[in-house]
Amino acid sequence: LKSWRITLGMKSHSRTSNTKHKIMPKHKLSPIGKLIPHEIPPIMPVERISPDEVYPLGNGRWMFDFGKGFSGMVRFDDGLPSPIVPEKYPRGHTVSTLNPDEEFITVVYGDSLELTRGDINIAVVAGMGLHDGGPTHKSKKAGDAEGKGGPCYPKDHIEAGSLLQRDVYILPKSDSNGDGDGKPKAKEGSFADARQSHFTTHAFRFAEVCCTAEPPSGVHGLAYRTAFKEWGDFGSSNVRINGGYELVKNAMNSNMLGVQSDCPHREKIQYGGDILADSPASLHLYDMSAFYRKVVWDWGDQQWDNGAYAGTSHWLALN
Repeated sequence: LKSWRITLGMKSHSRTSNTKHKIMPKHKLSPIGKLIPHEIPPIMPVERISPDEVYPLGNGRWMFDFGKGFSGMVRFDDGLPSPIVPEKYPRGHTVSTLNPDEEFITVVYGDSLELTRGDINIAVVAGMGLHDGGPTHKSKKAGDAEGKGGPCYPKDHIEAGSLLQRDVYILPKSDSNGDGDGKPKAKEGSFADARQSHFTTHAFRFAEVCCTAEPPSGVHGLAYRTAFKEWGDFGSSNVRINGGYELVKNAMNSNMLGVQSDCPHREKIQYGGDILADSPASLHLYDMSAFYRKVVWDWGDQQWDNGAYAGTSHWLALN
């Protein structure tokens, strides 16, 4: 690690006259800080959740209701069925960025359902943005940032009318022409081999799978959280108070993945106010000693030279 830091330090101080391949200037790389071991427990699945209900939405779309909201992934123990192509893909399940020789299955996640159609409320599926309050929860007209697209606003999401929480499983179709010998070329991989996404977590109670002739079997939700020790509990004779406690606990579990985030859907940013407000409850429920030590380091890393702090750690130019 020492030699690694020295190498980066040398690059940060380097200069070149080659205008085509400029080395990044010093102010973009240094100071590079000190690489230290990760102190907190790893992020791991802490609960396996079976769906309460599975039902069809038509045209090869299937709804999985896991009964409660959590942050994590859907696990397909038996893999995914082969996809079918409906006459028209439902909103949120169109994938216009693929090659013509690719086929796909989409999984869209959300916390709530449309009151009139019974499918996932896409307008607020990501916990943010573009809801007009109408009976079918239509999205408002996209603003300048959304309309221009870019990494934060992919084309597929703009076509859906809202930002999405979504996984797309992709495979090439079998090649009928083969390698020129008249024999079809074997497909590389199989949807039956798919188990779960390894790229990101989502926050959801409901998950739509599209489009397959039959629903996937062996489906479970995996709730992820920093694996610190849980040592506190609460119970009372009042059902409503106990229900409120479960809601608070679910929210805390969903927002403790490496940082204490404000929402587990898309933003996932560590705000200082959230930590101050619910730290007494967190300390009652969990062993936060290592986690809060990391929080202090996080805020120290983003503190400005004049001593001021931003609203988030790390700072994302939101304020």
